[in-house]
Amino acid sequence: MRSNLTVVAALATLLGVGGCSVFSSSAPETAPTPTASAAAGGGGGASARRPGGSNDGPRPYADVVTDEAETREGLFRTHRIDEELFFEIPADAFGAELLLIARPVASTLQDPAGFFGGGVRRIVQWELHGEAVVLREKEYQIVADSADAIWRQVDGFRNGAVLGRFEVEAFNPTDSAAVIDVTDLFLTFNREMGSLQGTQKNKSWFEHVAAFPRNVEVEATQTGNARPPGTPPSTPATAQTVRMHWSMLRLPDDPMMPRWEDDRVGFISSQWFDFSLPEHQSRLRRFIHRFRLEPSDTAAFRRGELVEPVEPIVYWIDPATPDWLKPWVKKGVDEWNVAFEEAGFRNAIRGEHAPADDPDWSLFDARHSVIYWRPSTVPNATGGQTVDPRSGQILKGEVNMYHNVMNLLRNWYFIQVSPLDERAQQLPLPDSLMGRLVEYVVTHEIGHSIGFPHNMKSSAMYPADSVRSVDFLERMGGHVATLMDYSRFNYVAQPEDSIPPELLVPRVGPYDKFAVMWGYRPILEASSPDDERPMLDAWARTQDTIPWLRFSTSDAPNDPENITEAVGDADAVASTGLALRNLERVMGTLMDVAERPGEDYTLLEELYGEAVGQWGRYMRHVAALIGGAITQEKYG
Repeated sequence: MRSNLTVVAALATLLGVGGCSVFSSSAPETAPTPTASAAAGGGGGASARRPGGSNDGPRPYADVVTDEAETREGLFRTHRIDEELFFEIPADAFGAELLLIARPVASTLQDPAGFFGGGVRRIVQWELHGEAVVLREKEYQIVADSADAIWRQVDGFRNGAVLGRFEVEAFNPTDSAAVIDVTDLFLTFNREMGSLQGTQKNKSWFEHVAAFPRNVEVEATQTGNARPPGTPPSTPATAQTVRMHWSMLRLPDDPMMPRWEDDRVGFISSQWFDFSLPEHQSRLRRFIHRFRLEPSDTAAFRRGELVEPVEPIVYWIDPATPDWLKPWVKKGVDEWNVAFEEAGFRNAIRGEHAPADDPDWSLFDARHSVIYWRPSTVPNATGGQTVDPRSGQILKGEVNMYHNVMNLLRNWYFIQVSPLDERAQQLPLPDSLMGRLVEYVVTHEIGHSIGFPHNMKSSAMYPADSVRSVDFLERMGGHVATLMDYSRFNYVAQPEDSIPPELLVPRVGPYDKFAVMWGYRPILEASSPDDERPMLDAWARTQDTIPWLRFSTSDAPNDPENITEAVGDADAVASTGLALRNLERVMGTLMDVAERPGEDYTLLEELYGEAVGQWGRYMRHVAALIGGAITQEKYG
């Protein structure tokens, strides 16, 4: 399975940037309350007015928010009146930075052979300009101390594009909240809002609106014109309909303290340029992506006791997941708890079944981390996250499980280790085995979603002969030190080794526990990211004496230990020789397994192709030794 690193990298540029609490926001903490004269005066604006409405400025509140309004209280009030939607934005919401996520949740454009994705993720804020309200994007590529002279320029460059401008329809006489008509923001074409090209208002409508204390959720059906996925540019666009979901979530009032990235420990990260350091240059600074875990009992935490986090990590399981697989998916999430114990937490992460009978609850709500089950023929899975750009705090983790990943798992397991597990010596695999394999994939993708990239070096950190030892495998938890390697199944083991089948599949290992500890364990004595550096450096240096705690050296492409799809590549020649013995055994069973009376040889062709591909991988592990150089990431 691949991490959704392409998407994550884009999000890191867009959202994964930030700074310490010493940096001030360019927006005022509280927007100015409109004066009586401003509320009564005239004003121009580019947005559409209500049908029959006046262009002479705000009207009386009761003339806009009528008795027919369906009102929801939350981050800001929402009012649905017939086919129109109004936002009522209070003074304290102006200037507040919001995470905007816009994405299609159902579409005539879905490609069952493609990846699910798309949509928009931005940081935005509402601004009040006299009798007009502006929705503007915020940028986070550069930071500076607001007390420095250069802040005058940095502040201006952090203002992004305007996504919409709206005339104030009315001011609430109680609290001066501004009422604006946002119907066209969602029911007409707006590229920055993720809309369908050429959205036609007369064929579009609102499905649902929900408001909560820190977020507002809008769902609407849009009809426009677009080309089906995968078609050439010359293909004419045709009428298409998409159900879109928009989530606006207020960023945390108290940003989490960032933790600086360290190349010796693998974390997905964000970056920004700091223009306020006491150096004769701007400097690129990187900080890791992680959930916010804080001990509920700091005294017990200091004593070394395991404590519950103030807010645990919860991943909601898509109701579309096949019922027989839901327990395995939940187990795949819960598996990470053993690693979070190394960071001082118990019950830090869990899977939960998403409610199916609450109309206001949505998988696409920006507050909810989710494992989606996708009706795709693609044999794959992905994991990623969306973060607070000021700190790297993961706000929404996501895993995409594509239905046909089960076909990939069947092929891998059969080709690599069927001689070692009699359950895999005929097809289809039993549900109990497939469930365990799906659990493995979920745990791997959750790893990406909580902040971890791949670690391809890990599979070379155990002695090659040790991965054939039951005692070693039981002591170390498996044949590879991390689930985040592409190590797959233990094809080096031989039938005479009598390895229990449960030890053929990777599990959370020593490196996973180390990385969770390094990234998630609070350093209570530190008051800034720089204060944490000595402790983090000391933790990272344990790699010098414990090789299975090492991370990939991504800038060393010719390291024969830093290679994908390998088991036992501490001695690639010996391990490949053993792997070929198993592959030869598999080849001898292909006809018996794949030939079916009255059926063609599609399955045989597929399995034969997988076997040839696996042979090629084994050969590459040996070929990588020629001209290679073994590396380890070091700091001064």
